[in-house]
Amino acid sequence: MIFRHVVQMTFKREPSADELARFRQVHDDLGAQAPTVKAFSHGPDAGVRPGGASWALVGDFDSPEAWQEYSKHPAHDVVREALKELDLVGGVSVVQYWTEK
Repeated sequence: MIFRHVVQMTFKREPSADELARFRQVHDDLGAQAPTVKAFSHGPDAGVRPGGASWALVGDFDSPEAWQEYSKHPAHDVVREALKELDLVGGVSVVQYWTEK
C-alpha cells in the first residue's frame, strides 16, 4: 500500500514568471531531497475545467511516519519560507489516503 499526500493550492494573484520559477524550483528540490519520498509530482492547473486550484502536489510514501519525516525535512522549511516570501498562496487543501497504486 502507498500513503498518498495531495495538496491543492490556490493563488491569490497571477504570479510573475520569476515567482513561478522559484515556486517550481523549491518544490522540485523538496521532492528530490527528502529521502522518504517514493514518488513526487507537482504542477499548475491545466485550465481544462474552470474553478480548479492553481497548483497541485502529489507525494507518495511508505507510511504516515515517512510522510512526517518528509514534513520535518529541511527542504520543506525552504518551501515554507519561499511560500511566505512569495505570498502567492491564498488557500490550501490537503488530503491523505491509502492506495494500492
